[in-house]
Amino acid sequence: MKTVHVTMLGLAIGIGSLVSSAQDTAVPFKQIEKDAQLSANMMVPAAEAAMSSSNGGASASPSAAGSIFAPPSSVHPRILDSKFFLLNGLHLGMAFFDVGMTQHCIAVHQCQEGNPMMPSSLSGQLGVDFAFASYGTFASYKLKKHGSKLWWLSPVIGAGAHGAGVASGFAHR
Repeated sequence: MKTVHVTMLGLAIGIGSLVSSAQDTAVPFKQIEKDAQLSANMMVPAAEAAMSSSNGGASASPSAAGSIFAPPSSVHPRILDSKFFLLNGLHLGMAFFDVGMTQHCIAVHQCQEGNPMMPSSLSGQLGVDFAFASYGTFASYKLKKHGSKLWWLSPVIGAGAHGAGVASGFAHR
């Protein structure tokens, strides 16, 4: 492997470790016990809880008709929404547009690739850009799934960097 590839792989692994470090936090045992008690209380139907509290805490038999208790469903926020697809799609689209502009500029001998670590071939540039866009989308997804307000940062930075490359391609046309 070339030193350029090793450097890029090291950067990708380093950024990935920063994203996943929040998953290693320990949950105190008292919090687990409190959550278990809360879920146990949620499983007692309201009619039964009212009968046991009105009898001074004595247990009462459930009514003859019976009751079906459905615990409240927890509604999770939607992760893959239109904003997620818009920002990450913009990042990927700008990456492909940047590669196209760079290849055109190189073909007419008016410029060269500005990034010294980027390969000059079309397949090499597409491979590197697709890998970085995929990793940025994955990091964005994980951040949004864990409720981070900064999930949008990766696709915006990527789209901005490729936007600068496209602008440079238009300037050298």
